[in-house]
Amino acid sequence: MTSRRTKGSRQARAERVTFVIQAENRADVLARIVLLFHRLNVEVEALYMVRRRGSETLRIHVTIEANEEGCRRMEANLYKVVDVSSVKTERGSKQILTETMDH
Repeated sequence: MTSRRTKGSRQARAERVTFVIQAENRADVLARIVLLFHRLNVEVEALYMVRRRGSETLRIHVTIEANEEGCRRMEANLYKVVDVSSVKTERGSKQILTETMDH
């Protein structure tokens, strides 16, 4: 027999997660992504965007703290943003700014 206290203590732990978003280089794509986080009431810890010269794509890194369910929900919502082509989720964000942007 399990107690209610045991069942209630199974909350998912929040961890630092970085979304690496590949999107088309359009004027409003960054605004749409930031607005999505705002509407879902998710606090952004870090935001980093790279656009290589002459490239038609952007790479946007967004770091938040979220649990497993929150990460899945956010990733699904990011795919709904117009011009987003891929979303990659990275746990632990030590290498956000040191990662090369060539691939």
